[in-house]
Amino acid sequence: MRKLFFLGVCFTMFWSCSDGDLQIEAIDFDEGSIQFCSGQEDIETTLFFKINTSEALILDLQSNLIKNEPSQSPITSSIGSQSSLTYRFFSGEVASSYFCSEIPPASPTVIEEINATDGVVQIISTLDTVTRSTKTYNHVFTITEVVLTNGSNESIIDQTGIDFGDYETSVESSVGLIFTNFEDVSIDSCGVSNDQIVLSKVLKDEFLSLTMPISLLENVETGDTPREMDLSETIVFRNGISGSILSSETVCAGIDTSELKNEFSTTEGKISVTTTASEPDENAIVTYTHTISLTNFVLQDMNGSSAGTFEEAYVFGTFTTTSE
Repeated sequence: MRKLFFLGVCFTMFWSCSDGDLQIEAIDFDEGSIQFCSGQEDIETTLFFKINTSEALILDLQSNLIKNEPSQSPITSSIGSQSSLTYRFFSGEVASSYFCSEIPPASPTVIEEINATDGVVQIISTLDTVTRSTKTYNHVFTITEVVLTNGSNESIIDQTGIDFGDYETSVESSVGLIFTNFEDVSIDSCGVSNDQIVLSKVLKDEFLSLTMPISLLENVETGDTPREMDLSETIVFRNGISGSILSSETVCAGIDTSELKNEFSTTEGKISVTTTASEPDENAIVTYTHTISLTNFVLQDMNGSSAGTFEEAYVFGTFTTTSE
């Protein structure tokens, strides 16, 4: 059980010593969820709190730390200079409405308030779920190296870290827009197997992968007539996450379906490739640029439900090969 302890001193008002022995009391916020005021469930929210009957731990977070994007490393903020952490002990049971009212109620009253003089807030954000209309992100708050000091210069020193809780935010983002997020991401190849090439695009903890016949990337200019073929269930177009920052090597090695939180695959549509050639370089090597597009494709999610039909062409990206 996670607890914070007063060390080395007796705390006036509601801690006392007996016969010269040290009295040690605990503050326990293991139970309960992180709370915030209604209507503020977005990245602009900075006031968070946890309640344990007549006690509350209040975090006033530095602005602009929560973002609707996966964090490649923990986002941190210093307590005391950038964010603040406060412990309050009340005269009776306290409710969340106490912190969200413009004028706090007369009861319960604050018996003691102790501010943290040191510590670090750490936030790790991951993409949690994707639907046709939204992306939901989960933000995990951890507080470490906390020192709470009262007016008598008596301190609580935390040595293990406080799991403050999880916070979710959502952003409107159609499935089509999700794919648009990958426009500036380069294509990597996972290699060729059985005349099929697997191409991937990785964006933090999301990825797209496209499996297609290598013949569509022939080193011959297409002119006005692109190479085309029907999409099928064996040619998969995916979007998903594994809960950690990915690399093309990770994707190419294969990610178990159980690790994916979101996946969209094509059930029908067309894939087209337009190929242009460069002038030969000083070594007579020609570079071929293949522009890969998908049209009239239908997506389904991991449960087999339709995620929409996309009639307009989606440019997956460009991939180059050489005559060498």
